[in-house]
Amino acid sequence: MDPLYWLLAQADSYLIAPYRWLGSPVAGWWLGTGVLCLWCTILGEATLAVVRRINRAHLQSQLDQMAEGQSRSWEALRAGDRLAYKGFNTQANESFGKSFFMQVAMGSSSLWPAFLALAWLQWRFGMVSVPFPGTQWSMSYAAAFIPMYVIMRVLWSLAHKLLRQRPDAPEHSG
Repeated sequence: MDPLYWLLAQADSYLIAPYRWLGSPVAGWWLGTGVLCLWCTILGEATLAVVRRINRAHLQSQLDQMAEGQSRSWEALRAGDRLAYKGFNTQANESFGKSFFMQVAMGSSSLWPAFLALAWLQWRFGMVSVPFPGTQWSMSYAAAFIPMYVIMRVLWSLAHKLLRQRPDAPEHSG
C-alpha cells in the first residue's frame, strides 16, 4: 500500500469530523476547511519551533560571522586596506547567504502540513465543486483551501504579535 494513501486513510476520521459538525454540507465544507487550515498552521508552527531550536546555534554562528566580517570590512576600508576589505566583505556576504537560505529553509518547514492537507482534500473532495457562499460560482478544493490557509497564517501571525505585546505576556527568546 502507498504510504501516503495509508497515512491519509489513518487521518481521515479525524480530518473529516469538523466537516460534519454543521447540518449544511456547504457550511460544513467551509467550516471543516477552516479548521483544517488552523490545524495545518498550528502543526506547521510547532515544526518550525523544533527546527529553529535544532538550528539555533548554527544560525547564530552564521549571523555572528556575518557581523564580524562586516565590522572588519568597514575597519579595513577606513584604514585604506582594500584587499582586507574585499576579503572580510566576502566573508560577510558568504555568511549572509548561508544564514539567509537557512532561514528560508527553516521557514518552509512550516508548510508541510498544508501539502499533506491538499493531498487529503484531493483524496476526499477531488471531484467535488465547492460552491462559493452567496454566489452561483464554484471552485476546486485547492482554489478554496489556499486562500483560506494564507488568511489563517496571517491571522495566526497577527494574534501571535498581539499576544507578545501584552504587558503580562511571558518573554519569548525565539
